[in-house]
Amino acid sequence: MTQIKTQYPASDLQALTENEGSRVSRLLRIAQAIREDPYQPIRELQDRLGIGRSQFYKDKAALAQVGFRFEYSKSKGFRITEDKLTPITGLSISDRLVLMFALEQLCSTGDGTLAALAVDAGKKLVGGLPSPFREQLLACFETQVGTRFGVRPNILNALRDAVTHNLRVRILYTRSGTWEQRWRLVDPRHIYMRQRTLYLYARTADEEPERWKVFRISRIEEIEPTGISINWRPGEDDGFLEKQRNAFDAFLGEKAYAVTLRFTGQARHYIRERQWHPSQELKEEANALIFTVRVAEPMEVIRWARQFGDEAELLSREDPAGDESSPDEE
Repeated sequence: MTQIKTQYPASDLQALTENEGSRVSRLLRIAQAIREDPYQPIRELQDRLGIGRSQFYKDKAALAQVGFRFEYSKSKGFRITEDKLTPITGLSISDRLVLMFALEQLCSTGDGTLAALAVDAGKKLVGGLPSPFREQLLACFETQVGTRFGVRPNILNALRDAVTHNLRVRILYTRSGTWEQRWRLVDPRHIYMRQRTLYLYARTADEEPERWKVFRISRIEEIEPTGISINWRPGEDDGFLEKQRNAFDAFLGEKAYAVTLRFTGQARHYIRERQWHPSQELKEEANALIFTVRVAEPMEVIRWARQFGDEAELLSREDPAGDESSPDEE
């Protein structure tokens, strides 16, 4: 087996190895959460991790020892001050290719902001390859973004810059339903992925009152800078993370509604095999399995269940009709 070496001596990694795996997992979750949403309130992050202020700052110090440092202020949120490069000398060309294709698979099947970030990580892995592999695979990677997700690489790159640097932009967008194109003025906040589709979560700046909306990036034809910077406050995204947790498929929502189905026959064994949604509850009955989830759009669950035919039966659902608290998809 190839030994993987880094530039860090063993003493630098003590903070990550002195405790049980649960703490290591928490440290990784902290770094991931800050990368995904630097403007979240620190208290919300602590509550989500189930730790207090003292433990959080101990974890912060442990991450600093291995090269991940950050600061926090109430007005500006989290700011990563050091994200040290870790050259892995034992990583061969074939190892990089395997990792790159694994990231490509995550991009194809994963959900959330993490899957969207994997696109960037894959490009970095390709960049470390020697010629002619580097040039060929970079071109292939850009082609994959365009063909697999229907997104122009220059559009995706411009949106990433806008999210990273808090910039207001104009986008030429094709709205669903009417299929008409028009320019929109938006403040991009998050890029995320659901069911192999890349989305932009943004605040509109061209309507009163401003609203949070979801835009399919594949429908953005052009993007133009405005030169206007946005000063986001911590937590100023209208509860994006909670809305994303409520999604069963593509629809985000602040509120969640219960859907209960009965699965019989072979379907009940298939349903037991994995977690379909974080809120799911399973109840065994004679020759049946009762499946309940709380999601933003119940119809997404009902459409999903249709694949099981007569072995899926809708028992009950809450109706979100008339609820306007959720962001619209343009």
